[in-house]
Amino acid sequence: MARLSWLQRLYWRHLSKPVEYRALFEYLIEHPIGSILEIGIGDGKRLEQVLSLITVRPDVTQLRYAGVDLFESGDPQDGHLRLKDVHRKLAEKSIKANLIPGDAASSLMRVSHMVLPSDLVIIDDSWGASTANGAALAQWLPRLAHESSVVFARRNRSDILAQIERPQTAVQRKAA
Repeated sequence: MARLSWLQRLYWRHLSKPVEYRALFEYLIEHPIGSILEIGIGDGKRLEQVLSLITVRPDVTQLRYAGVDLFESGDPQDGHLRLKDVHRKLAEKSIKANLIPGDAASSLMRVSHMVLPSDLVIIDDSWGASTANGAALAQWLPRLAHESSVVFARRNRSDILAQIERPQTAVQRKAA
């Protein structure tokens, strides 16, 4: 959460791995944020990279993080983190976390009622797909984002995580 040197910025913009996340890294280098919603945490490597790059907005006292993932219920071959491990990682960085186990289709309604809209929304899978997860994301994203939120998503695991247009019906920003 510290400011990066020019060499570190160069690395994150042009040399960092995986290449699929470079647009997200570039955004995080340039823009301070106050809250993150991550749908699909997976093995947690992206979470660690994001936490090392973020700068908290000056008007925010504590970064707010919400995550939806299958955790222990996920496919062991995908390397899903356990819920306890994610809580530990975030607590080490003094980040207030709301972690919701389950897939997007079954969890997003609960998330939209529990968590304030986030500055940064990361959707790891099923964006725009004709699946139950894709339909739930389309339905609940307007409540999970505010008028100045930035949304990064990818349609499947082989796509690049790219910035997409936030919903036109996003809610008004509320104080944290």
